[in-house]
Amino acid sequence: MTDFRPTWESLRAHAVPQWFGEAKFGVWSHWGPQSVARSGDWYARHLYGMQPWSEPWERKRATRQHAHRRAHFAPGTGTKDLFHRWRAERFDPDELIDLYVAGGARYFVALAAHCDNFDLWDSSRHGWNATRVGPGRDIVGAWERAARRAGLPFGLSFHNNWTWRWLDVAHGRDPETGEPYDGGLSARDGTGTWWEGLDPAELYPRRHEPGAKPPPGEAERFYARVREALDRYRPDLVYLDDGRLPFDAGSVVESQPVSTAGLDLLAHYYNTCPTGGLVTIKDVPEADRTAVVMDCERRQLDAAQPHPWQFDTSDGEWFDCSDDDPMFHPRKSAQQIIHTLIDVVSKNGCLLLNIPQHADGTVDAHARNLLTEVGAWLRTCGEGVYGSTPWLRAGEGTTGLGETKGYEGYNEAERAYRPTDLRFTRRGDVLYATLLAWPEDGSAAITSLGSAAGLVHGAPAAVELLGHGPVGWRRSERALHVDLPPSPPTKAAHMLKITGVSW
Repeated sequence: MTDFRPTWESLRAHAVPQWFGEAKFGVWSHWGPQSVARSGDWYARHLYGMQPWSEPWERKRATRQHAHRRAHFAPGTGTKDLFHRWRAERFDPDELIDLYVAGGARYFVALAAHCDNFDLWDSSRHGWNATRVGPGRDIVGAWERAARRAGLPFGLSFHNNWTWRWLDVAHGRDPETGEPYDGGLSARDGTGTWWEGLDPAELYPRRHEPGAKPPPGEAERFYARVREALDRYRPDLVYLDDGRLPFDAGSVVESQPVSTAGLDLLAHYYNTCPTGGLVTIKDVPEADRTAVVMDCERRQLDAAQPHPWQFDTSDGEWFDCSDDDPMFHPRKSAQQIIHTLIDVVSKNGCLLLNIPQHADGTVDAHARNLLTEVGAWLRTCGEGVYGSTPWLRAGEGTTGLGETKGYEGYNEAERAYRPTDLRFTRRGDVLYATLLAWPEDGSAAITSLGSAAGLVHGAPAAVELLGHGPVGWRRSERALHVDLPPSPPTKAAHMLKITGVSW
């Protein structure tokens, strides 16, 4: 095993593990106390309403979530009170992992701590955790055992590096009554309450001016908790929710002075992880894309990448949401997931899909049906997905990814693809061309395989439509023309297996 040192120069020698490049599709449980509200993302922040330092993009959501809190929770409810109400009483990780495997997942990621600063494991360094509050159970440990039993690589995601700039609102006041929130409570205030023995000062960041950089102690506490989880559960993948290593230069929570503890964590993790380890962050310079893997949140890329990367998204909001207000991310169709998957895979990426869970630990019929359809498609077309690599071109067609939207800069969408929109993958010398829409005239034309394109040498030996069988074809200067059956054998996307061509 390589002895990595805590420098970028040393860490660039790290190789992305082979399993990740082959897995292509994973499921994420982005689940925790905020699911109690059934009101979507960032509820633990926005329940405090719009504070003077709320950013412009979040003001509508904060106003809405504050009204929701007043309608559904007792006066004075704060983030800590969501923890107490979260029970996970019907959580069955083995049943859910079996569902995800049947849906085609080849790896699994569990939320370890969100921006609400609650640890979902038996943390010795943070009293606000799931074994002491709420479920009374090691949620991470339960997920880890179930994933290992099923043979899935296991990952953990950490988002609590955001807490400094995320839970500062707990020091604000109710925008309607003027009453102070619970950010200023002390351990003494908990005497006789359900949270007796816990200290809110360990949960909420200390009061600070908006935009102030956190002191080094925040980074030290964050990395101590992350390292404990990595040493205990030995995850194969670690998701850090930041543009760079948390608290380092360029981080969303850059400390003063900047912390280089992230490099120490990477070196320790890579030196001790039995499967080599994999850490994802966002906005990764190309030179660092083996030291860390680039993750793109709800953001598809328009070109194949030289190193494996990850696209992460959710079936709707990150946390359970019972509302279809346009401000919330809509639930996804199986077609959108399949289209996104093959687009991402054609560009050397993996798709990590969050399946929202109710607070009790169950998932709804929509999620189950979605996974059933995606799993059925992958059982037919998975040979052109799992273990595949990019071809000379990612695809062809005129339907683009569109402009980025919103504060997140996302560009995912349910797109109206045309029969001329294709994506390519390969396994060895076998080429797969996936049609993103079914040609009503019974013929597919792949221009990249026409003689004029100059990409392949000669005609193929055979063409097969997966789920159907061999199909007729002819090659012209303009395209490889494929004769299709009257109706498609698969839903959403249709994969042609092309053998005998060389490039």
